[in-house]
Amino acid sequence: MTGYSAAVNDRFTSGFPTNPAPNTSGSFAGAGYDWSGVGWSTTTYAASSYKGLALLSPRHFLTAQHYENGGLLTQGVSILGGDGSIFSGTNSGISNLGFGVVLTNGGVTAPDLALGTLAAPIATSTSMARYAVLDLNSSSAAPTYGNYVGLTALAYGRGDVTNGSPRTAPVVISNSGLASSDPTSGVVITDRSGTPSVQLVEGDSGSPLLVGWTNPAGGAELTVIGLNSGVSDPYNVMSMLAVPGAMNAANAVMTPDGYALRVQGNMNALWTGSAGTSISSGGNWSGGVRTDQYVGFQAGGSVPTTVTMNAAANLRGIFFSTTAGAAQGFTFSGSNALTIGRGGLTNYAPLRQTFTAGLVLGDHQYWNVGSGGVTAGAINTNGKLLEIAGSGTARITGAVSGTGGLALSGQRLELTGSSSYTGGTWVHSGALVVDGNIASSSGVTIDAGAVLGGSGRVGAITGSGAVGPGNSPGILTATNVNPTGGLDFSFEFAKTGAPIWGTGTASGNDVLRLIDPSAPFTAALGAANEIDVYLGVTCLALGDTFQGGFFTSASENFLSTIQNASFTYYVLGNGLGNAKSYAGQGYYLLDTTFWPTYESVTVSTVSVVSANFTDGTVTNGRVMQLVIVPEPAAFGLAALGAALTAAFRRRTI
Repeated sequence: MTGYSAAVNDRFTSGFPTNPAPNTSGSFAGAGYDWSGVGWSTTTYAASSYKGLALLSPRHFLTAQHYENGGLLTQGVSILGGDGSIFSGTNSGISNLGFGVVLTNGGVTAPDLALGTLAAPIATSTSMARYAVLDLNSSSAAPTYGNYVGLTALAYGRGDVTNGSPRTAPVVISNSGLASSDPTSGVVITDRSGTPSVQLVEGDSGSPLLVGWTNPAGGAELTVIGLNSGVSDPYNVMSMLAVPGAMNAANAVMTPDGYALRVQGNMNALWTGSAGTSISSGGNWSGGVRTDQYVGFQAGGSVPTTVTMNAAANLRGIFFSTTAGAAQGFTFSGSNALTIGRGGLTNYAPLRQTFTAGLVLGDHQYWNVGSGGVTAGAINTNGKLLEIAGSGTARITGAVSGTGGLALSGQRLELTGSSSYTGGTWVHSGALVVDGNIASSSGVTIDAGAVLGGSGRVGAITGSGAVGPGNSPGILTATNVNPTGGLDFSFEFAKTGAPIWGTGTASGNDVLRLIDPSAPFTAALGAANEIDVYLGVTCLALGDTFQGGFFTSASENFLSTIQNASFTYYVLGNGLGNAKSYAGQGYYLLDTTFWPTYESVTVSTVSVVSANFTDGTVTNGRVMQLVIVPEPAAFGLAALGAALTAAFRRRTI
């Protein structure tokens, strides 16, 4: 680039790529934006430098196919997370999107847009930015290349020496359209001969073309519209991701892993409510009714927060915001459905937004419910994936239907309706609480650090996260459990003896009820499967018996299936030095050296003649049982223990 300055153009001041120090200069061309989603390849290309990569989800990154054709399909990926740590992951495969400039490398000719998939997602704690595609198309169905011409973007690429800091600089898109008669070959072009001049060179391939976007709440975000592909003097040529076909192709790669492409666009209309509450009234919108567009709802002042669905509506994306003094969010009610397109929903307001009217997914989409949260009634997935993020609580109180799926990438999602959707269910982060029925879903996959709970019904459970039945405590029903990914379990036992089988929301003891009669566990638990047991009783004595945890509808003894898991026991206690807090309650580790007897726990499974669950009675089932017993070394103290008073024989917590 001409006019290069390290302070203006270098992303890092030193240490790249193993210990990079971010450029914090106010003159940095990328100042004010979150760069933690722009990573780099940890495999060098032709002894050159590290390749730039844009993260579209915690598992998927944008890359250039012609670069991957050079034999680097096993490249690693690193990012500098928002928490300051370096994350490095392994690429498990490259998927060509069938869009972009057609190029030849390594004997392979293919369109240049591709997505890489990491073997495991980037941990939530890394605080990775997840970039949206900037959708300026006038229609959901067809590209509008001219809307990108004249846009100022940030070109990104390698430094001039191996392991030199990557660089970024502003460029103006001088042309946009098709590279040939092939409608999949969408490109954006910048003029290399302008001033300042940014010139792509070998080693820049695959790095993203970014656009700084001001969201409806006034925040500055980096968005992605494509990647570096090649040069055609005097132009830089970038393949476009921001066209409908390419975005659809990206979703085809991402959604089987439970992620939807983030898509954002400029707000084209704002709800005013000047003519009443009807969504179809042009007088209620600045600029008139908008179909298949991005629209905003801003609470505050005299704007009515009731929206009546007096007619079916189709909005590509919805933004919620607020002005000072707003006391409540919006409520959408009525007998007609609202279809939401690929832009999904973003709640910038600290207020809850409520949909009692039915919703239809017009495309795969990503919702950020913000801190205020969102409540929805019935949702027809329409064969699409709904991914929900945000720091607030999302609630779906009605039925979720269709062949699509649900994913949680936020803090909390509560499902209370009886649903019939058949797609997958993913818990990438936070807590999914199922108090309704999602047994028709093809299964629940829980990522590390995420939790499944509730007192409802789910299908098969797998993954590397944790299962904590109930809502302190309760009974969660599932088809079966696959523990091979490292699933963990947390069980609360608030009472001795058996659970209250007929009260799933107040069972006394947690129960994970497995109803597959032939294979409630698809494999035996091992040391990698941790089972935390929280004994929430005020007193604990030798011989105390607790039933709960795992329950199978089959009568076979499943002790051998669970006995090799890593059991940890806790007892109730609030005060300084608590070992752990669970469900808002403090616990201490069970003290096995307590005088005069050393307490231990034996695990077994026992037959249950009749368990009258809310959906019917199960006869001859089997449940896990815990019994407080003395350690073998404590038997020598039996005479001494017999001479002590009952008060000393019983442990007060």
